[in-house]
Amino acid sequence: MRLSSWLRDWPFHLVVLVLTGLGLLNQWSAGGPHYFWRHLLFSLLGLGIYGVVVWADYRRWTLGKAAWIYLAFLVLLTYMGLTHKRWLYAGGFSLQPSEFLKPLLVVFLSLLFSGVEAPVLPAFLFGGGLVAVSLPAFLVALTDLDQAFLILVIGFTLIVFAGLSRRLALGLFLSAVVAGSLAGPILWHHLKPYQKARIIAFLKPGKTQKRWSYQTQQALIAVGSGGLKGQGFGKGLSSRLHYLPAKHTDLAFAVWAEEWGFLGTSFLLLFYGLVWGWGLRTAYQARDQLGRFLAFGATACLFWQISINLGGVIRLLPTASLPLPFLSYGGSAYLTNMILLGIIASVQRRRFSFR
Repeated sequence: MRLSSWLRDWPFHLVVLVLTGLGLLNQWSAGGPHYFWRHLLFSLLGLGIYGVVVWADYRRWTLGKAAWIYLAFLVLLTYMGLTHKRWLYAGGFSLQPSEFLKPLLVVFLSLLFSGVEAPVLPAFLFGGGLVAVSLPAFLVALTDLDQAFLILVIGFTLIVFAGLSRRLALGLFLSAVVAGSLAGPILWHHLKPYQKARIIAFLKPGKTQKRWSYQTQQALIAVGSGGLKGQGFGKGLSSRLHYLPAKHTDLAFAVWAEEWGFLGTSFLLLFYGLVWGWGLRTAYQARDQLGRFLAFGATACLFWQISINLGGVIRLLPTASLPLPFLSYGGSAYLTNMILLGIIASVQRRRFSFR
């Protein structure tokens, strides 16, 4: 591919750079120099990975190679689950394998479904996709329920996008209702105290404010205190006085909203919206089924991560331990998001090209 194909999509690359810059700015305020420099290191690495993924021709990816990588990840997740580990440590840094499962799942399911020309997904592919989503989600759930839930949501979104008959859709819905009714009490019994507290705090915020709603209450105070223009960079009281727990990770949005206010929050949401819009447009303009699935799957993955985090911060959803893309600290999460953006850009770059 020529350099002109890169320059043609410069607005999307600019959005990626702006989001990276906003994340670094937020980390300097929320996490201080320590987290800023570590986040900068991952940002430079992530931008390099982004360039590699954009350069790689997704049309050369095969289901066989993806299947071997997928099986290797299942072995790794089995080890992590049996040893009750969420991170792998090396050289003072840590990586979270479950984060990298998300782009892998998008690629694997896209390759699996892209050969189907019919508007309705065949039953055998539906079953295969169901197993491909449920098995890693179960292994991740042994150590991290929030990530497991996100993996299920992303996987089922791609399955529905692939096309389900009314019979399969109804059967899936009824099965989910029955399974939830039967497994709900058992799952609740095995939840950890802080996980139960999040759900109770969401359902009964007023009655549990002092005991279990502290995190969400402080997040709402920080978001509300930002007002129209915010309190200024590094001047947020909730952040500086350490009222906000996990302010550099799960509640990074609350720090941003307090310091930059409604205008700054609107600016951030605008760039998130640009990513979603470009991703959906790329899926629509893709020249082949594989590109269509890849672009939509990567966009859906980013959409659900952002929506679940923001929903928890402003109490539209129960709080989840999921980082906000680009704004939260987390090397594994940032690298994962750059891979997803690279997939979108790779499909976008080849929308006018032929083999």
